[in-house]
This record gives sequence, C-alpha cells and structure tokens, in this order.
Amino acid sequence: MSTSETVGTSSIAIIGAGPRGTSLLERITANATELLPRGRLLDVHLIDPYPPGGGLVWRRRQSPLLWSNTRADECTLFTDDTVDCEGPIVPGPAIDEWAARLSRGDLRLPDGYHPSPESVAEAARVHAGWFGTRSLVGDYLAWVFWHTVRTAPPQIHVHVHPALALDVCDLPSGHQRITLSSGKTLDVDFVIQAQGNIPVRPLADGERLAREASTHQLVYIPPASTADISLKSISAGEPVIVRGLGLAFIDTMVLLAEGRGGRFERDLHGELHYRPSGREPIIYAGSRRGVPYRCKFAYPLSTPYPVSPRHFHLVALEGKRLDFATDLWPLIARELTEAGYRELANSHPDRLAMDTTRFLGRLSAVAWNTPEFKELIAHAVPHREDRIDIEAPDQPLMGHRFHDHAALQQWMIEYLAADLERGRNPRHSPHLAVYHSLVSVLNTLWTVFQNGWISPGSGDQGIPAFISMCRFLTSGPPSPRLEQLLALTRADIVRFLGAGTEVACRDGHFQARSRSVDTVVRARALIEARLPRRVFSRTTDPLLVRLLERGDVREETLLDPSTGRRHPTGAMDTADGHPLRSDGTPNTKRLTANPGDFPRPRTNAPFLRQSDSVARTALIEVAGKASPAGGAETQR
Repeated sequence: MSTSETVGTSSIAIIGAGPRGTSLLERITANATELLPRGRLLDVHLIDPYPPGGGLVWRRRQSPLLWSNTRADECTLFTDDTVDCEGPIVPGPAIDEWAARLSRGDLRLPDGYHPSPESVAEAARVHAGWFGTRSLVGDYLAWVFWHTVRTAPPQIHVHVHPALALDVCDLPSGHQRITLSSGKTLDVDFVIQAQGNIPVRPLADGERLAREASTHQLVYIPPASTADISLKSISAGEPVIVRGLGLAFIDTMVLLAEGRGGRFERDLHGELHYRPSGREPIIYAGSRRGVPYRCKFAYPLSTPYPVSPRHFHLVALEGKRLDFATDLWPLIARELTEAGYRELANSHPDRLAMDTTRFLGRLSAVAWNTPEFKELIAHAVPHREDRIDIEAPDQPLMGHRFHDHAALQQWMIEYLAADLERGRNPRHSPHLAVYHSLVSVLNTLWTVFQNGWISPGSGDQGIPAFISMCRFLTSGPPSPRLEQLLALTRADIVRFLGAGTEVACRDGHFQARSRSVDTVVRARALIEARLPRRVFSRTTDPLLVRLLERGDVREETLLDPSTGRRHPTGAMDTADGHPLRSDGTPNTKRLTANPGDFPRPRTNAPFLRQSDSVARTALIEVAGKASPAGGAETQR
C-alpha cells in the first residue's frame, strides 16, 4: 500500500502478552479487514516483560516436571465453527496437531519463533491424551503469537515492548499515555488490559505467619506459582505442612519427590510404586476439602457430546431477570443428570433394568428431582454406583471422623484409588458425560452473565457454591499425576491432614489441625500451595497501584445478603468491559479482558468469544480516529 493511499494510522496497546493478549492480537488481525476503513494503518503494541505468547505463567524456561493441567487435544487459541462470535472464523491447530506437525517438520516457523530442542523432542511423543509440559505449551503459544504476526493483514504493524506498564493516563488530546519501565512513554488511541495473574501482598493471615516464621527461624513459603518459588530450604526427612490440594500442591509434590531424585516404577502387575531417593521431606497435606479435585478422564466418550445444552439454553432463559436457585439450578441439574443417564443407556445398556428406548423416553418426559423422576431411577438403575447424584456434596470427607492419622490415611488411599479407577475405566463414562455437559452449561452461564440477566456479584450465594462444585469436578490433576500421588501416599511420603485444615504458629513451630482427626501435626516448614488470592487492594502491580490510587479503576464487590456487606471479588469492576472509575463512570478508551480458562476446541469457548468481542469493540472505537503516528513512542 503506498503512502498516498493511506488515510492515517490508529493504535491499540495490549498490556499483557500471555495467552489472553495473544488471543486478542489474533482476533484483532482477523477482524481488521472488516472494521478498519480502507487505507487505514493500525499499530498494535504488546507490552509484557516476558516473551510474547506464554507470558509469565507459560514461559518456556520451566522445569520439565511441571505439566499443563489440560490435555494437548483440549488446548487451542484458534476459533472454529462452534464459536458464536461476530468476527470471522480462522481455524488453527490445537496443541496435539501443532506438535505432530512440528515433529514431522512440516510446520512453518515464522520469524521470531524458534522451538526449543526439548519441545521438539517432546512433540514427537504427544498424542491426543497427552498432558504437555508447561514449556511445550509455552512453545505453542509463542508459535501462535508469531504466526499471527506473520499472517496479519499488511495494514497492521505489531510492536513488542519487553517492559512493564507502570501507568496509563488520559491525555487532553483523547489519547492514552502509557509509561513503560524501559523509560519510554507510548501514546495510543486505545488500551486493552490483559494482565492475567497479578502480584499481590499476602493477606493478613499470611503476613502474620511470615512474621512468626522470621521470629522463630521457620520456613514459610507464601502463595505463588510453583515455578516462581524455591524449595531448597525444605529439609530432607523433616515434616513439611503443605496447605492446598490443587494444581500447586501437585507441582510441589512432584518437585519434592521426583525432583529430588526419586523414581516411579511399575511392578509386574502394572501397579505404580515410588522408590525414594532419601532426599524427600515428609509431606503433610491438607485443605478446606481435604481431598484433591476429581482427576481428569483418560478416555473419550464413544460419541461426541453436543456443544449446545438440551435444557439449559438461552431460549429458556432469554429476557428474564433470573435467580440462580429457582431459575437456573433446576435446569442445570436436569442437564447434567440427564447427560449421565443418556450415556449410561447408550454405552452400558446392560446395566439398566429397563428397555433403553423406554428409559430414555421416560427420562425426557419427567422433570428432574420429582417423585416420578426418583421412581424411574430407583427402578431402572439398580446399581448405586451408576446413579448420578448431582446434589452430592463436593466435600467427600464431610461427616467422616477418624481416631488417628493412620485411619485417615487408609481412607484416603481407598478414595484416591477409586477416583483413579473412575478416571481410567470407561465403565464410568456416565461421569465423563456429566463433565462434558458441565462445560456446555458453563459456556451458557457465561453468556447469561455477559447479557446481565444475572450477575456473579449479585449476592446470590448459589453461584459461588456452584462454581466451587465445578472446580472440584473439572479442575483436578491428570490421572497419571493422581496415580503418582497414590504411590507417594502408599510410600508414606505424603500424609493427609483432613478437611478444614487450619495452621497456626505456636511454641516455635507451625501446627496443623483439621476437622477430620484430633491429632495435631508440628513442623518447622509451611508451604502455601496455591496461587495468591486476587485482591486489588493488596496488589503490588505498579500499574494497578497507580490506577487505584488515582481512582481510575475499582474492584468489583459481592453482596452478602446475610450481612448486607459487600466483599471484594478479585475482579475489576466494569461496564460492558470498560473499567469503571471510583465515581462509577466508565473509561471508554480502555477495555479489560479476564485471564479465563484455556479454550477447548469445538466447545464454543467463552475465552474466544470474549477475545473476539473485546477486539471488535477496540477496532470499532479506533476506526473513526487516526493519528499522524499510531502509537508515538518517546523517551522520558
């Protein structure tokens, strides 16, 4: 395009170049041809101190013992024909297909991208059920970023700024001025904040434990991403209390065992055992639930699960002001329950005491949880292990009390073995159908939130309880990791504390107790195995600190109807994606985009829908504006 044909330059800055920032760039390049005036140039600036693509969490230099928690065939940053968005669909490979092409040597490597030798070697082993290392995922994200740059329309110029954004302020000209840690400022037409995980100071409990640890010369490791902490201070053979049983715990467990020279080996019967190196500590692990999240399934459904829900769909909800307990939960529960029973009937008809066609017909005709529904299940599904109890508490230790830790340990071994069996044996595929149905339900629920029919911060206590249940059912470890945890438990390297674990510092030691057992565990080391809670008022991110101090942003709060008080949610308060100032007015020159879960292919992923919506809003905003220099950069 010649200079005479251009009609000015617009500019957009994306703060954060991790998965969300990369997805936003892809959606901007996909929508630009439609939304930018002919001849308009667009400068897109990506600001992040870490290399683009993976950002901080998925950076390519990490221990190979740290895995992604999502299968390679379930990770993508590309849209497909299931994604309900206004922008064009631009297909691309999920991680498994990308890895296969990389290992075959038929993947085009764009300028700026150079795969690591370790990722090339791992790519040759990847299959659909593979849980890639975080380094491999970081390599994939880096490729997506530079592939997007290479395939962008010619009027788009992408600029990478390896720096922190220290401040963003409104200029009288209508531009946004970004101050960078490199000593430069950047003036742009529009800003998208896509920072992902933000650094925060410990909460009051963490600050107190850190002070007491310093006083008594104890080891206290506060909440953080496992890749960002050092475990060298954890002594071999000594007890260490680990609070948290999510992904950070699994990472910590592996680094303290296999990372210290231990080995996992199978016996002649195929059972996994752990051979210690002698350098491991004794890990006492507990949490609010006292058990890990349910492990991932290692097998597929025999038939693809439909993307759109049968009952919990927008037509049934549209135009109403909704209450979760009365309007949403009955439809969600019916959706999940019916999904499990349909899979039971279709894949395991021998376990029904009724003709399959008759059973499915009656299942569709009766409402969930009515006397007719309960009678049908009692008659047609004789085996208790085949019944779908969606109202079962997501706290399996509730109501259990043990006389000592040995009894709790034996219960946990049996619980972990049963969960591993559920995740590996297709006999339990009805629970996998519930999992897939839950994904489609969450996608619809995201649209309900986006349309304002019900708010996550509305004070409806059913919503956080449901989200907690969803995490329990969907966010667990890969089954190979759960098998390793079971081996470490049998080897007495990992010992469990129980539900409702509480930790205090007394008599010069950390002490842990729980509701499950009376015994108290003492240790000189405590690891908080979880990410820090997002509380904007405690952030140390320099940009957010400045914006909060100036009143340019505020934190969304949740109303507790029992007290009438509002509590911070850890999310920025927005209106249509625009951040709200302290006085409640939106800043229409800025948008925010939440981190979100890694999008799965062919699931109409909310992550991709939000990226498309934010990208289109930004492009529409700058389409009518053109500056002499799209994103003027100056030295301070």
